[in-house]
Amino acid sequence: MNLANSLVAQGHKVILWSSAYFHQEKRHRCQGVTTVQVNPNLEIRLIPSPGYKKNISVSRLWDHIVLAKNLRSLLKQPHTEPDVAFIGYPPIEVASVMVHWLEARGIPCILDVKDQWPHIFTEAFPQKVRPLAGMMLLPYFSYARKTMSTATALTSMADDFLNWAIAFSGRERRQEDQVVPLTASDAAISDKELIDARSWWDNQGIRVGVNRVCFVGSHSPAFDMTPLRNAAQYFMEHNISCEFVICGDGDSSENWQEMMSGLPNVRFPGWVDSAQIAALVERSMASIAPYCNTENFVRSIPNKVLDSLYHGLPILTPLKGEVTKLLEEHSIGLIYGEHPGKTLEHCVEALITDTGKRQSMAENASELYQNRFSYDTVYSALVKRIENLAKRFQSDGAR
Repeated sequence: MNLANSLVAQGHKVILWSSAYFHQEKRHRCQGVTTVQVNPNLEIRLIPSPGYKKNISVSRLWDHIVLAKNLRSLLKQPHTEPDVAFIGYPPIEVASVMVHWLEARGIPCILDVKDQWPHIFTEAFPQKVRPLAGMMLLPYFSYARKTMSTATALTSMADDFLNWAIAFSGRERRQEDQVVPLTASDAAISDKELIDARSWWDNQGIRVGVNRVCFVGSHSPAFDMTPLRNAAQYFMEHNISCEFVICGDGDSSENWQEMMSGLPNVRFPGWVDSAQIAALVERSMASIAPYCNTENFVRSIPNKVLDSLYHGLPILTPLKGEVTKLLEEHSIGLIYGEHPGKTLEHCVEALITDTGKRQSMAENASELYQNRFSYDTVYSALVKRIENLAKRFQSDGAR
């Protein structure tokens, strides 16, 4: 909705096609094809699909196939054609249907690549059978490559990720290909909501004045919590006051809670709202982005990193690649690993003992976010690119 709202704010009419199945909450928003008229310039069209319970599953692949089939059927119905389109990728199937429908009508489109599908599918298989899995998924590779090469322009959240998409598509980089960082609009939080949220944390026993590292997000295999467990164990054994607050829920929740059993300095408060997140940030000295070092994350700047910048918190992460370059260039956090002196517990301890360094990193994070990743900065530039692309095609007579 961020881009749609930004386009509407500039006076454009927007039709937003989306799945009727809500991925984050694993529930159906509605039954059947549904149109929601948000305002005179914004219409949302929800497409039905079966849904799924696990992110990595055959049922999710089937959901996307049905979603694409239903989209194709809906596109055959009479309606006003757009001047330009912005398409999320993945799902592969939906992106493929939309890109080729637009190409047939001479309508320019931007494909926003946020995941290395179908490459990451193979990572769900044991190492020995991944070559076989890759062969089984050849149709997906073909669909993905053709979709990317057909799109008028490609965007992604980091330069290295964009370079990967361009290389995979088999075409040269174009002027229209651009980096569009992941970002979100500022949460509107009233004074009363913030006061209530602070009281809520107090009642949870998570109070001001404690060395604290926070995590807010879905509990998924994308994150490696072993270093956090080791750090919590270290601080408990050495009688150092430091706690870790892990907010959210997800497929890995049960495994994480079992992993942290016997560690009273690790807390699981569950899902929290925007006011509770803001209040937690006030009483935290850093946030952790414990992503696994898979190619999909190494090439990108994932949302947990940008969340930390938005909240002005130093970042603790093991991620190499784009994130390491960002942290080192702007001094906004610390990279932990397995080497002596570089483990998570040593990085946290460094922040505990050096409050000046911690404050400097926090200020750098806020400044970097405002200058490079803020909602206004990112979406103002993106709206302008979309407008220019539509104007160029119209003036060239491509339609």
